[in-house]
Amino acid sequence: MPSSLVRVLSRRMVGVMVVAMAVTAVLYAVFKPVELEYELGAIAEEIGERVRRNEAGQLDVRIDPEFTAWLAAIEALHLRVYEEETGRTLFAFDQERGDPRAVEALIRWPPGFFVLGHHEAEEHDYGFIELLETEDGDVIRVVARRGPANWHDLYYWITTEFTRELGPIISAVFLFGAALAVWTVRRALAPLGRIARQARAVRPGESARLDTAGIPEEILPLVEAVNRMLDRLQDAFAQQRRFTAFAAHELRTPLAALRARLDGLPPDLPERDALLRSVERMAHLVDQLLAVARLESGEIRPDEIADLREIAREVVIEYAPLALTAGKEIALSEPEEPVPALVHRDSLLRAIANLVHNALKYAPEGTLVEVIVERERRVLVQDRGPGLGGCPPEELFEAFRRARQQRADVTGAGLGLAVVRETAQLHGGRAFARERPGGGAVFGIELPAP
Repeated sequence: MPSSLVRVLSRRMVGVMVVAMAVTAVLYAVFKPVELEYELGAIAEEIGERVRRNEAGQLDVRIDPEFTAWLAAIEALHLRVYEEETGRTLFAFDQERGDPRAVEALIRWPPGFFVLGHHEAEEHDYGFIELLETEDGDVIRVVARRGPANWHDLYYWITTEFTRELGPIISAVFLFGAALAVWTVRRALAPLGRIARQARAVRPGESARLDTAGIPEEILPLVEAVNRMLDRLQDAFAQQRRFTAFAAHELRTPLAALRARLDGLPPDLPERDALLRSVERMAHLVDQLLAVARLESGEIRPDEIADLREIAREVVIEYAPLALTAGKEIALSEPEEPVPALVHRDSLLRAIANLVHNALKYAPEGTLVEVIVERERRVLVQDRGPGLGGCPPEELFEAFRRARQQRADVTGAGLGLAVVRETAQLHGGRAFARERPGGGAVFGIELPAP
């Protein structure tokens, strides 16, 4: 299966966005100083949930091993929890390193996060003071001081920073950027879709060119090359049509002369009838070649509103003597109301005549060939002949294509049904064929509403 250019470009653009965001995140983590207020703030929040009054009515901090282990993982932490009103110490925690007296100098500092620098080193200590109000309205003061950041702090800061702040922003930017990338790619490739629709609408022999307006310069050479190819094809079709029309026209005169000479032969000459039949087939082939040339020239256009019933009657009346001579029957079924359609009368009459001639040729003796006109602007011709012979219906209408099991067009050269198809397409309709239940075939033409 061919890959989608929109999906390929969209995936690549999204991949570039992911790499760019990852690089940005890494650079952010490398060059931005580590911020420890996340963890220190989490300590204050945890302590606020653990402060309760004990049975004696005094404030107390509930301590457990898990909480202590968390505090022990923080670099050189010194923590004090005071009752703000009385100054009583509710909880104290000191790691082995550091001077416990370092907290005492911070007790009365205003609340907030702060950085303490060393005069002889580049490392910094960090601290914070937080005032918390309990459910009972008591106020406690949480004072903490800790040493410089380590790898544990870096990991905690990165995960917290990206989860709380950068994560939502990056996710929103990624989703918006991905949608914008897909939209941009689709919009940039929209001219290709327009060109593809124009190319699909080009029919053989038509003088058509692809519109180059709005085409990106990277694709413009391809479109111009296709236009040059269409010009060459148009010239080739024109030469073919001129040759076909010229050859068919030039053959009519000698065929007419040959027919006149054969008519002058004695009637009892054994070869006379066979020669006349051969000349008739050749004349019919010439007529079909001229019909194909006129249809492909583009000069024939539907120009009148006609009743399909009248055209079908004319064909049936014309072929009734031939059917009787061959020992076959021909009948017409039509609705009571008119079936109007925009047609070119002569070409449509010839197409229906080809279908009737074909059916009479292959219908067994004593059987009925029925011409049916339907309200949906369909004309059907059905017989009890050999059917389609296993040949796909679409292949039957190709020029010079003969079906299996003796199913062929009226001339035996493969032009009759090609004329039918070209005529149907000329009218904006379609030609079709199918097997008939019980044996035989159904051929038809369907036309659009006028």
